[in-house]
Amino acid sequence: MNEKRDFVVGMLVGSAIGAAVALLYAPQPGDMTRDMIKQKAGEAKDKAEELASTAKEKASELASTAKEKATSVAGNLSSTVSEKAGTVRESAMGMVDQVKSTAQDVVDRARTVVETKKEQVAAAVDAGKQAYQEKRNELEAEVQDDLDSAPALGSSGSAATS
Repeated sequence: MNEKRDFVVGMLVGSAIGAAVALLYAPQPGDMTRDMIKQKAGEAKDKAEELASTAKEKASELASTAKEKATSVAGNLSSTVSEKAGTVRESAMGMVDQVKSTAQDVVDRARTVVETKKEQVAAAVDAGKQAYQEKRNELEAEVQDDLDSAPALGSSGSAATS
C-alpha cells in the first residue's frame, strides 16, 4: 500500500515539477507564461482534488466492503474488521492531505521561480538601458568631435578646390 501511495505522490510531484519547468523554458512571452502557470496550477489543484475525491470514494468503498464482511463474520472478527476499515480510511485521508500539501508546495515553488525570473529579466532590461545610454552618449560625443573638426577640414578643402 505504501509503495502505491509513494508512487502516486511521486508521479504527481514529478508531473507538476515537469510542467512548471516546461512552462518556464517555453518560448512564449511572460504574460502567456504566467497565464499558463496559473492555468496549470489550477489544473494541478483540480487534479489533486479529483484524486482526493477518488481516494475518499475508494476509502468509503473499502469501509463499506469491510463493514459488509464484518457483519457476515461473528463477534471479535466484526470489530477487528471495522477497526481496520477505519485505519484504511484514516490512511487514505492522510494520503489525500499529503497530496494536496505537495501540490500546494509545487505551486508555491513555481510562483517563486516565476518571481525570480521576472526580477532577472527586469535587471537585464535595466542593464540594457544603461548600456544603451552609455553607448549613445559615447557616439554623440564622437559625432560632436567630428562636427567640431569638420569645419577646419571643410574650409581647407574648399580652398584647395577653388
